[in-house]
Amino acid sequence: MSQTVQRAIQVLGLIGEQPSSIEQVASFMGTHRSTALRTLQVLEAEQMVVRDSHNVFRLGRRVISLANAALENIDLRSVAAPFLTKLSHEVEHTIHLAMLEGDTVVYIDKREAKQAVRMYSRIGNAAPLHCTGVAKAIVAFLPLEDQERIASGIDFVAHTENTLANADDYFADLRVTIERGYAIDHLEHEPWVNCIAAPVFEASGEAIGSVSITATTLSCDCETLLTMVPQLFEASFGISREFGWTGNEPANHEV
Repeated sequence: MSQTVQRAIQVLGLIGEQPSSIEQVASFMGTHRSTALRTLQVLEAEQMVVRDSHNVFRLGRRVISLANAALENIDLRSVAAPFLTKLSHEVEHTIHLAMLEGDTVVYIDKREAKQAVRMYSRIGNAAPLHCTGVAKAIVAFLPLEDQERIASGIDFVAHTENTLANADDYFADLRVTIERGYAIDHLEHEPWVNCIAAPVFEASGEAIGSVSITATTLSCDCETLLTMVPQLFEASFGISREFGWTGNEPANHEV
């Protein structure tokens, strides 16, 4: 990849996270202001970014259009939509849909909670593999060789004091996830968030995605969240059956 293309992609990533001025882009790129401006002007000409009256750049409509087109072409998202909406109405907490892309788990849809406090998660972002329910719910149901390859690439960054610290703890957690049929993130990614997540299977029986219910500790404690596992299973297995999955649902919903 040429340096020019690479810089342009990196700048789009920066602006996607936070609208930025020319000076901020130059600082990020480690270049002179004039170089940053040339990159921004190219992106602006292609409608990938737009600038406001204060010379602050934001993502342009072409990026948004491309992103929406990509998401619309993901079958899992469209198939899951009615199930997510129903689940959101039933539990009134944040609902996430994630899918496996290579060795990465990515959020592809979301229903916000009814409460005022919102989750920081964004559609399109990757979910940390070792400390989020949506990721563990997928990885647990992959073939062992895939689990080992994925685990070998995890840095096991400690987000909270509950974050899994090493591969041994990770594999132990995956085994428990398989036994009960769903994953738990108990204050592992954020110190004020609990999550339960169940896998979505395709016809072959392989996990291709996951559905989660996520709640802040202010709105729902972990014990109460666990009582929502039946509704979570209804959504995840309903989506799975739409993909031709004919497996058996767990008979026991207890932890």
